Amino acid sequence: MFAVWITLAVLGGLLLAGAVGRFLWSLRPRSGGLPPTPLERLAWFGLGATTLVGVGLAVLVALQGATGFQEDATSRGIFTTLMLVGVGGWSMAWYVTNRRSGGVVVDERDRAVLVRSLKVESVIVLLSLVAWTVALTEIFWDDGAVPVGYLQVLFWSTFIGGAFGRSLGIILGYRQDIAVDA
Repeated sequence: MFAVWITLAVLGGLLLAGAVGRFLWSLRPRSGGLPPTPLERLAWFGLGATTLVGVGLAVLVALQGATGFQEDATSRGIFTTLMLVGVGGWSMAWYVTNRRSGGVVVDERDRAVLVRSLKVESVIVLLSLVAWTVALTEIFWDDGAVPVGYLQVLFWSTFIGGAFGRSLGIILGYRQDIAVDA
């Protein structure tokens, strides 16, 4: 059984490396490109904020474990601070973006990008839930119950993954040719 998990881990790592490589390739600057829209700039900020919060959560859980994370008030305080900084920073970026552009300016292309970004967000959330379900089932099969701390981490990582996926979908949407119905 150990060989199966090693094989799945290696295949998953290769798939992840390929996806990251493809993503980075799609972000390369293109000649004759348009300057970034306010929505695209906001998506870049959202991508950075969710990455910061996600990595912070992963480090906390790696250091404390989910049960330690649940029981340690300092860890919960650090995570709450990370969440507040992430949400507060994103809200401030939204406010500054709206103030500079004179309000929310969304044209047909922006709407098309937002619709396509849901596909990326949905896939990331679905993959996150599948990974958590498989991992938690295998780890706690004998115990018969999952500790509450893991359910909290599952919730927050899914929430962060959804926000990350939406930002990523917006950025990818601006890098691809989108047919806009007039």
